[in-house]
Amino acid sequence: MPATSKHRPLEDALVAAFVDDLRRQTADFSEYFFGRHRRIARHFLIWIDLAGVELKKVDATIVHCFLRHDCRCGAFCAPVRIQSWRKRRRSAELMRFVRFLEQSGHVETPGELENNLRLLDAFLVGLRDGGYAARTINGYRYACTALIVWLHLSRIRLGDLTPDVVARFGKRQFAPWIPGVFRGRQAWLPHTYATELRGFLGHLAATGRIEAVEPAPVEPTRPVLLDRFAGWLENHRGIGPRTIRRHVRLVAEMMPELGDDPRAYDTALIRDVLHRNIQRRSRGYAPVLPTTMRMYLRFLASEARIQPGLVAAVPSVPQPQLASLPRYIASDDVERAIATCGDSATGLRDRAILLLLARLALRAGDIVDLRLADVDWDGARIRVSGKSRREAVLPLPQDAGDALHAYIANGRPKADVDKVFLSTNAPWRGFSSSTAVGSVARRALDRAGIKTFAGRGAHVFRHSQATALLRSGATLDVIQSLLRHRSPNTTAIYAKTDAVMLREIAQPWIGGIER
Repeated sequence: MPATSKHRPLEDALVAAFVDDLRRQTADFSEYFFGRHRRIARHFLIWIDLAGVELKKVDATIVHCFLRHDCRCGAFCAPVRIQSWRKRRRSAELMRFVRFLEQSGHVETPGELENNLRLLDAFLVGLRDGGYAARTINGYRYACTALIVWLHLSRIRLGDLTPDVVARFGKRQFAPWIPGVFRGRQAWLPHTYATELRGFLGHLAATGRIEAVEPAPVEPTRPVLLDRFAGWLENHRGIGPRTIRRHVRLVAEMMPELGDDPRAYDTALIRDVLHRNIQRRSRGYAPVLPTTMRMYLRFLASEARIQPGLVAAVPSVPQPQLASLPRYIASDDVERAIATCGDSATGLRDRAILLLLARLALRAGDIVDLRLADVDWDGARIRVSGKSRREAVLPLPQDAGDALHAYIANGRPKADVDKVFLSTNAPWRGFSSSTAVGSVARRALDRAGIKTFAGRGAHVFRHSQATALLRSGATLDVIQSLLRHRSPNTTAIYAKTDAVMLREIAQPWIGGIER
């Protein structure tokens, strides 16, 4: 038997009014369409009556509970019908009925939905005027509309937004949906649209619509000793920021095993900690960890926290000298990769980057750190920082200079940023890491169809330029100067790529000539 209700006349009247409203809006649909809506609306009213929920208090939580409930509402409600709702966590028919209840005044709402959507439209217009791509704007529209609809269905006013409310939105299980306004998909992961939501909430806070809802970022705390270690690396060793961060991170990872009291360090402890950490890492980190440990112990010795002789307890890791070959591509392939850059803003930027990599053998980090003030147009020179903050002034070749000027004049966004190379999509920012430069190089090699085992990052252009210079007759001293190597031993590896010279000094094979 169907469930009974003391409010059955009101329920029947609401369902009838709902179906009549549907007929006025969608007269061309079949009778099955209206019958399905009638059954789901009646089922919902029976369920909230049995659950003791006031009709005017219906919100997203109530809807979600209904869609997930273990139906015992009576034979009329046909429990099998809710299985698809449980899977999808949404029902178009139910949301049309909830929207009807809102518009007819039977359900209380904050009454801000339309106004909040207008605020979003104004925000999106600002993004469009700021140069954001249409695809990016669509992402903002979807994420921010989902937030507005969820606030409406949760009966939360925009001015009541807090970090906790935003966290609840990120953990929601109900897909926000208002017919004719927004059709939400399944709930996404909290970080999926974090950037878009942060931008919209920041705009609302800046315009005084809400209080700031995102707390100030909390810097990860680290021991004071490591802060002094970082300062010592910068002031006494002249090490660059990226290398300092790596040394501090590795020491922080070994600190739990080393202990907080340097006075307790001894040879056995240091070697045991190094051995365990090297075993957990890749082969490339084998020489890095002892170097970091040696730096840390020297710092401790400088503060008289350990005996200086303890530095000798750090073992040296054998490293084959000049065992590998520089990975390079042919000069023709370099030119083909550069030629694939078009005349768009992105093409002008990528061409300037590739020419600087190929002509001056710059590192990816040099490209990232290059600033407008580093370019001397009158003297045709550029200043690069290189490793360990060692500045160098390099001549700017004609083609690289022309490409750089074309990018700055015609392709670079008019942004108040001092870095030369910026992202091509708003918000315009300078490259944050060498990975972006490596991506530029990799895309150019892919467009040119260059298949090589030499690697597909920015460094292959550096190796290729050094190899080409050596084969054209340049001395290792010249190449060392161009590459800004501190030691000639680092440059000596390129001698192995000069096959013509190696043939001249090669000795006959002791086995004689094979016939």
